[in-house]
Amino acid sequence: MTGTLARLDAFIARWSDRLSADSAAVRIVTHPVGDTAALHTARADAFVTGLGYKPIGGNWELLDAEGAPDAPRSALAALVEAFSRNMVYSREPWLGEADALAMGAQFLACFDARSCQIVTNRMYFGWNPITDATFEWAFVAFDDEAIALLLATDED
Repeated sequence: MTGTLARLDAFIARWSDRLSADSAAVRIVTHPVGDTAALHTARADAFVTGLGYKPIGGNWELLDAEGAPDAPRSALAALVEAFSRNMVYSREPWLGEADALAMGAQFLACFDARSCQIVTNRMYFGWNPITDATFEWAFVAFDDEAIALLLATDED
């Protein structure tokens, strides 16, 4: 098993119960990386369609995997936004900001910083769904060794 996959397995073992404690359904799927020459949007689409989800093409938003939480397009900020509060009832906490920050940092740390890329289906104006769920956050992250989907869905 590669280093990235081993780190992802440890991340899943640490966070899966906590992520599942909210009403949202969380799915984390990992796989050795495929075509490393493809553009980030093509890699994300190929991975999610292989799992039975919808492709969204150029609507994947490329995030800054190393950006501080207050930086534009920060992956860490997007992960905190996705997991700190309940997806349906945004006044209700999910992980809370501190734990969402820790979870996001640990997820990103699974990947080699030299080659890590992360995309989300959320953009500043809404989202591009890969499922039929009412509420959804999808992140696809990859490096030269592995690719992972972190998907949270919920219904109203």
